[in-house]
Amino acid sequence: MLTSESIAGRRVDQQERTAERVTFAVKALYGLSRQSVSLPVNGDQTVESGQVCITVDPDADQGGNIGTLDYSAGKLKVRYAVQAVFPGLYELLRSGDHHPSLLAPVQMVATDDCILTGDMKGWHALGCLDFLPGSIWAGAAGG
Repeated sequence: MLTSESIAGRRVDQQERTAERVTFAVKALYGLSRQSVSLPVNGDQTVESGQVCITVDPDADQGGNIGTLDYSAGKLKVRYAVQAVFPGLYELLRSGDHHPSLLAPVQMVATDDCILTGDMKGWHALGCLDFLPGSIWAGAAGG
C-alpha cells in the first residue's frame, strides 16, 4: 500500500543517489596541429599537410556528437564528427596535377575511449579516426 511514509522514503533514496553515468553533448570543438604531417596522395606520392585545422562538422548529425562519463567504471567515451582542412593540399592543386575537390573539407568521425585518472582530474585517451565516404582518404588503410 502506498503511504506518505513510503513516498517520503523514496525521496530520501533518490536524494542520496549520485549519478554514476552522465551523458553530454559535444557542441564546440576545434584544434590546430603543432606541426605538419605527411599525407598520402596515392601509392607513390605524399604531401606535407601544413598546419591542420579541425572543427566540429556543421553538416553532421548532431546526435552523433555525444559523450558518456561513467564514474563507477572510471571511463569516458566521446564520439564527434569533425571536418579537417589541410592547407598543404592547396600547394598540391597549384601544380595542376590534381582535382580541385581536394580542397573540400575532409569529414571524419572521431571516437575517444578514455580511462579517468584516479583523482578524476584528467584522462588517458585512445582514439580512432574514421574518414567518411567521399572524403579524400575514405577507405585508406593505415600502415
